[in-house]
Amino acid sequence: MNRYFVFIVFLCACLFLSSCANLDAVSSGNKKIYPFAGEWEGGGIDSEGNEFTFVAKVTSLGGDKYRVLILDKFDTQKSPMHVMDGVMNDNKFVYTSDGGAYVGGGELDDEIFKGYYKGSVDGTYEMRRIRYRK
Repeated sequence: MNRYFVFIVFLCACLFLSSCANLDAVSSGNKKIYPFAGEWEGGGIDSEGNEFTFVAKVTSLGGDKYRVLILDKFDTQKSPMHVMDGVMNDNKFVYTSDGGAYVGGGELDDEIFKGYYKGSVDGTYEMRRIRYRK
């Protein structure tokens, strides 16, 4: 009985916190404070001709800094395929990935991000913001 009660309280707390989260970003009036934060889906091609698809969770680290987790799907227990840390200035994002193994950048145009990466394999990709209905 005690474990069941703890589980119910934990579940309620999780549901409450998730309902308070704004997946698109924190807004102040019409101006978004964190324009890159949110959930994205995309695809690209590497320098060897391999096409790929992915989803991404972008979180603000404060100021102009962001972390991008590249995943094969959202609901997974797997570690991210790539972790990209970088800075956004004037809608241009410059980052390093995987402990410095890759460098890259790209440009945010509202709902679309077009990027590139360079490392042992180079490539280009495009992501679109996922909008959830309220």
